[in-house]
Amino acid sequence: MTGARQIFESLWRFYERRLSAESVSAFEFVEQVTYLLFLKIDHERATRHINPKRVVPEGLDWPTLASKSGAGLEAQYTYLIGQCGMPDPRAPADELTMRTVFAKATPAIRSAAALTALIRDEIGNRSWSALVPAVTGQLYDLLLNKASAQFRIDAGQTLTPLPFASAVIDCLRPTAADKVLDPASGTGSLLVRAHAAMASEQTRLADDALVGLDLDERMCRLATMSLLLHTGRPFSAPPSIKMADSLADQADLRPTLIVCNPPFRSTAPAPSGRSDLIATTTNIQLNFLQHIAKTLPIGGRAAVFVPDNVLFGSGAAKTVRSWLFHACNVHTLLRLPTGVFERGGVKTNVLFFDMVGPRNDGSPTTERLDVYDFRTGKHFQAKQAPLTRGDLDHFVEWYNSDRTPSPNDAGEERCRSFTYAELAARDLNIDITWRQQEEANVLVSPRLLAREIADELASAALEFDALADALPEDPAPTEDQ
Repeated sequence: MTGARQIFESLWRFYERRLSAESVSAFEFVEQVTYLLFLKIDHERATRHINPKRVVPEGLDWPTLASKSGAGLEAQYTYLIGQCGMPDPRAPADELTMRTVFAKATPAIRSAAALTALIRDEIGNRSWSALVPAVTGQLYDLLLNKASAQFRIDAGQTLTPLPFASAVIDCLRPTAADKVLDPASGTGSLLVRAHAAMASEQTRLADDALVGLDLDERMCRLATMSLLLHTGRPFSAPPSIKMADSLADQADLRPTLIVCNPPFRSTAPAPSGRSDLIATTTNIQLNFLQHIAKTLPIGGRAAVFVPDNVLFGSGAAKTVRSWLFHACNVHTLLRLPTGVFERGGVKTNVLFFDMVGPRNDGSPTTERLDVYDFRTGKHFQAKQAPLTRGDLDHFVEWYNSDRTPSPNDAGEERCRSFTYAELAARDLNIDITWRQQEEANVLVSPRLLAREIADELASAALEFDALADALPEDPAPTEDQ
């Protein structure tokens, strides 16, 4: 059976040979492959002998492309993807996922000959339905990862590295009884990993067991297709990913588990109409952190990626941390290394907490925060020293253990516990490190060192942006001035 890597390499050779020199970006190429895969797989399912099912209307389907060439193909492709993504409140329910995939779709391949070759030689000559989801899902992961460097989306989304997505889900261990929400789903990698864990119980999942929201139709497109290819879910099923502004739209979703890697930008407009938030701020990560905690019911759990400034910032950041410690059990902080995210210059962490509710006596619900330092002494780079899931095995094992200190544990110095009283003595600053000497003793290649210095400078710029936004407005000049 053809493997995912083999198909990926064939597709990417085609891109580099036929399209990269024609100003088609890698991101655009993955989008075009997404459209064509949806059409081809739907055609295969519509023409199978057992339980045939068509989603794409006749006249807009795969055969109408495969039968054309030249200018006729270009015209049909443009018309087809536009019609498949056309908003239509009267559309049947089984077309909603299709309309999510094709929303605002535009053709990016300007050469009829190249489009013909892509349809005929790369997509049309394979039986995609014969491939199991493990293969189609891995193929799509490879495509997304290859194009991730061009995910310069205005809203600040980025691809969550798959080792982190996998490790976070392995810590949370969602079950088939959970309802998992990602309010900034991006390409859907966290939801894909959650589905794999939930489906391992061999129990049919509810249609709304996984819900992703994103305000960018391009991210919704990629996340929807990723879930379809990883899960084998029918194209006629209700869409798991919806385009929405999570901070503005307060839908009654009732999740039991929230996983989220919010968009990382220095500032964004403060959400309007959110009187329930603890602090109104232009810091988008703080707004998502508040929103997630407010969305969780009692007993709900969350894992949220946050930048360092959320851990140490004063003003609104401290107000949110204080409220979080009093309303939730904030039990684990995972400090991540640099060099693993496409967003250079942002130092990232994962905060794990459970919604417990405030205590009647006003004392903090959080009694202890366990910090795992996976940053100090760790140096990764996409090509020279890529991060793997195995690098996080110790953290996952520690997270799911009783966390009792063991003098024989070589990784023990990466884990420390801090009582709420100790955190309060630090003014609730949880930007904690204790291993600087080890960092000083680690030899790093000049290339990695230069990359990390650049990241440090970019990170400092972002932190100064956040500081400037937290300061009061300059007073208006008087006539004397």
